[in-house]
Amino acid sequence: MKAILFGGSGEVGGAVARAFIESDACSQLTLLGRREVDGLPDDPKVEQVVVDTNAADLEQLVAKAAEGHDVGISCVGIGSGTARMSEEQLLAVEVVLVGGFARGCKAAGIETFELLTAVGVKESWASSRITAFRVIGKKHVTVVDVGFEKLAVFRPGMIVGNAHTPRWMTPFTAIIPDAIGWGNIEQDVIARAFVAHLEKRAADQREPVVFYGNKEMKQLVRE
Repeated sequence: MKAILFGGSGEVGGAVARAFIESDACSQLTLLGRREVDGLPDDPKVEQVVVDTNAADLEQLVAKAAEGHDVGISCVGIGSGTARMSEEQLLAVEVVLVGGFARGCKAAGIETFELLTAVGVKESWASSRITAFRVIGKKHVTVVDVGFEKLAVFRPGMIVGNAHTPRWMTPFTAIIPDAIGWGNIEQDVIARAFVAHLEKRAADQREPVVFYGNKEMKQLVRE
């Protein structure tokens, strides 16, 4: 399996990158971004491709880098910086960049895609009155509209082990049942779930879009 990852410099993206490097099922991992990712294991299967993410031809740049890959992965997200950004700035990252990456992957022939979003996200969020919900909803709709044959959407709750998660919150969110989705999940569990979906579920996926919340990710990793 050859995978191309966008957002590997982030907290979850870095964990996902390490999980793919450790997986025997992954023969090549291409990290695409505006700068190289530091601190990853030195492994011959890893290739880093630096592109101008603000370029007008981003989709073409992605398509070139993604050629010959089997799966595209987006872990791009603003994290704790959301509150300090305007809606236009949020859309530029969460929708424009992620959409460009997804369409570039599709143009390269990739039909399997994994997307990191947030707990509870669904298409109706795109018209929410709450800015953060509206932006993440538009990201979801944008990627769904690309039309991948197999799309897996990961919707974690409170991410434990993430620098953007306030430590004081996790003791309270720990009591929320996994079935509700807003409770705690370890960052490394999310990362392993990205790999496990491709190893265990993607080949038999019949629906164009499948969703993984806290409960489903934990179950998937335990299988």
